[in-house]
Amino acid sequence: MTDSAHLILIVPGFFICFGLLWSVIVFLIGRLGGWSRLSRLYPGNQPPPGQSWRWVSASFGLFASYRKCLDITLSNAGLYLRPVIIFRIGHSPILIPWHAIVRARRSDLLITKAIRLEVKDPETGGVRKLRFYGSNLTSAIESGLGMT
Repeated sequence: MTDSAHLILIVPGFFICFGLLWSVIVFLIGRLGGWSRLSRLYPGNQPPPGQSWRWVSASFGLFASYRKCLDITLSNAGLYLRPVIIFRIGHSPILIPWHAIVRARRSDLLITKAIRLEVKDPETGGVRKLRFYGSNLTSAIESGLGMT
């Protein structure tokens, strides 16, 4: 086999392997971080009308950090979450109703505002901890929860 034949095989092979590895990693983040459980408990079948933010950051517990990769909509129905397209493997949309948020508190960091939410898990009776970042989003969530 010539060098050019090897190159013809290596380049597509790299992209296939990279795509598979990316898919597995994104899928595992959704499982370990709790996204998949929340999406099963609170499925977001259709995006509701409301105020939206793109490229938002959030964290789910200790294992999953979604930095600048979420689209979030606040509506009368609740908090709608969906990752941008390259992070959607294993991440079905979520619509957390306002009544499912049992606790919310500001947890500002050095230069950014943040809000920490505890979302009720009706199956276990426990809570899932989420944190959202950004001053406009934080203020809007507080308003939606009647905190301001």
